[in-house]
Amino acid sequence: MKKYDIVLFDLDGTVSESGEGILDCVRMMFEEMNKPLPDEKSLAAFIGPPMYDSLKRCGFNRTDAEKGVEIYKSNFVKHGIYKNRVYDGLNDVLIRLKKNGIRLGVASTKYQKFVDKIITMLGLDDCFEIVGGSNSLAGQKPENDEPPRANKIEVMNYVINSLKKSDNDRIVMIGDTKYDAEGASAVGCDFIGCLYGYGTKEEMEAFYTAGKPVFVETPSEIADKLII
Repeated sequence: MKKYDIVLFDLDGTVSESGEGILDCVRMMFEEMNKPLPDEKSLAAFIGPPMYDSLKRCGFNRTDAEKGVEIYKSNFVKHGIYKNRVYDGLNDVLIRLKKNGIRLGVASTKYQKFVDKIITMLGLDDCFEIVGGSNSLAGQKPENDEPPRANKIEVMNYVINSLKKSDNDRIVMIGDTKYDAEGASAVGCDFIGCLYGYGTKEEMEAFYTAGKPVFVETPSEIADKLII
């Protein structure tokens, strides 16, 4: 018996092992902009949140942060995107969930075109009903007439509204960082934290304030948390 009707997955650190490609492109961006490279701990924090937000935290002004995002995107589409791979065991989890009638979506703050391409490249198109990513930078309007999706909460609401067939107590977000935990709290759904990803248990516990999060150490454990 399924415990949830709708399951949302983060991408980086949850579905896709992507850290190598992301950090390679971040290093390239800092070099092209003649900016001092952050230490390894600070670099690791670039995996997960919107790139613009990460650059602002590193002291970039708005103009430089916007320029940095464009340089990063250019490098990522040429190089970094091809260093994604599906976590071992995740394919079997997705198949099992779909067989049990659970509707699946992706909610990532990665740029929408990148999320679409990665899901297709990984051969996961048939697993997810909707793939949601960001369509604008913070404070900017998207190029089309869609409402802006610049952070995790906005992306999650977009995906949930696209799939919505149940109350939020039948929805769960699966992710690996405090941003996923915070997003789940904001929309009022359950949260499962992936300890195999790029975030920490302590941060996810601190940022999920809507209840007590559940944690998994491997992708293979996810299905057992969702099917009774």
